[in-house]
Amino acid sequence: MVYFLFVLLLFIFGALLGSPDAPFPQGDEIMHIRSIRESLENGSYLIPSLSGLPNPYKPPLLFWLGMVTDQIFGVSYASERMVSVLFGIGSLILIYNLVYLVRNSKTESLLTATLFGFSFLSLKFFGLLMMEGAMVFFLLFYFYSFYQYKRTDKAHYLIIGSFISGIGYLLKGPILHVYIFLFLVSYFYVNVIRFRNGKLTILWNRIIKEKFIIVSFVFTLLIPIFWILYLYFNVPSGKDLLRFFFITENIGKFYATNQSGIRIWFGWLLYTVPFTILFFQLISKYIQKQIQTKHQSYVITFFVFFLLVTTLHLLPNRKDPYYVTPFISFLFLLPPMLNVKWESLLTTNTNQFTILIAYFLLTLISIILRLPFLFIFSILGILMLTSSIWFFQNKNFKWRAILFAQIFLLPLIIFFLLKPMSDPDLKEVTNGVENNSICVVAENPWTAMDVQNKLIDTKVQFALPLTIEENCRNTKYLINYVGATLPKDFEKVNDWYHWKQHLQLNSRMLFRSILKMDKEKFQSEISLWKKGGLK
Repeated sequence: MVYFLFVLLLFIFGALLGSPDAPFPQGDEIMHIRSIRESLENGSYLIPSLSGLPNPYKPPLLFWLGMVTDQIFGVSYASERMVSVLFGIGSLILIYNLVYLVRNSKTESLLTATLFGFSFLSLKFFGLLMMEGAMVFFLLFYFYSFYQYKRTDKAHYLIIGSFISGIGYLLKGPILHVYIFLFLVSYFYVNVIRFRNGKLTILWNRIIKEKFIIVSFVFTLLIPIFWILYLYFNVPSGKDLLRFFFITENIGKFYATNQSGIRIWFGWLLYTVPFTILFFQLISKYIQKQIQTKHQSYVITFFVFFLLVTTLHLLPNRKDPYYVTPFISFLFLLPPMLNVKWESLLTTNTNQFTILIAYFLLTLISIILRLPFLFIFSILGILMLTSSIWFFQNKNFKWRAILFAQIFLLPLIIFFLLKPMSDPDLKEVTNGVENNSICVVAENPWTAMDVQNKLIDTKVQFALPLTIEENCRNTKYLINYVGATLPKDFEKVNDWYHWKQHLQLNSRMLFRSILKMDKEKFQSEISLWKKGGLK
């Protein structure tokens, strides 16, 4: 059963990788893909470029790997996203190995890795060209090395783990090192500090005994120091790249428009779907009953670590929910470390009825949006769940039925809700534009990057609404994303609708729009124009 689910997981990724419009998009991916392809075109292999200049937003590791896969498999979305898939497979292997070390059970190890693979975190970020999937891998790799060192007392585990984890600096800068530092702080807090009779006691002898853990942190700094020194002394624009990255890109997050801290807490809820309720119940049970296991110190270390990294991301003004994604994998390690079987978690009444409600909601959505396949599979899910809850009391059937219903929840949403409702394929609606020049009129240059990524052989020029005359004078085609007034020598060829990404609708307007099936409230018109008319 578990092998079947793992094969199904690989099939899902295979079906989604090559689609330009991912079911769970992330805007930064547009820039990452553009930077890879532009760097290949310009021969900017060592220092990736973007818009003709060295890319200052992120270090180069993800772009390097994307260029390698593009060179091997050809330039495509599937090739570039293969990087994240490989990091995802690596993360699943690490989780499998960790659970096997903890529980010595292949079945429990496979099940834990598979469940993690079907989480919203995995289905989103292991299928996009984003840094988050790789961050999950590097942080997990450090903990795997740390755990092996503690288990065997062999120093090479921690040395190798620290060095390889240090490569993660080349993804998003020093943030991974901050995470590792906070993990070590959490570990020493749990194992070194004691509160007895209202007094604080520090076990200094324990610190001396564990001094190699502290010393080994130096190995995480080797790659970052080497790369920073290389940029500073050997790259003409290196000083500017470092200044922009550390000051504008990172410290600048403290001066952006302040966002609600709820967004960070929401990330914990969102990226654990559809297993969020399981973790709520597990953590609640642990706190109330104070379950004691041989991995007790690791469990408490995780909780302290979760609190520290959440607090860290509440400090800057930028508080995107996906900032918590590198830590979600540690939640999946809690059940085996607490010696709790997934079977017992899945069959709790709260979890069963929560999943049942989710399927009822999908059935309602399928009726409103007239999606027959979503309706059929939602009804099947309801029948499976109700049978397991009220009619069939066979223990094996019960927990397997709940497992399948829970795991299939996100794939149903992807293939039978999001895919049928997705935007039109840009290649189809702009048929005949390939190998021509095209001007993209939009508010954001990333829209033009997205068009360039989708129409590989087209030469794309970006224009703001007020710069159409200047920037679009030499292009044959024009795509109008903002409803701007165009020069008279352009005539409309085609139009279509895109779903709006940021809706400013209050609850009353939203409800009325859904009841009336008024798509115009949720979509904006895009039009294709040709210079000189249709002749």
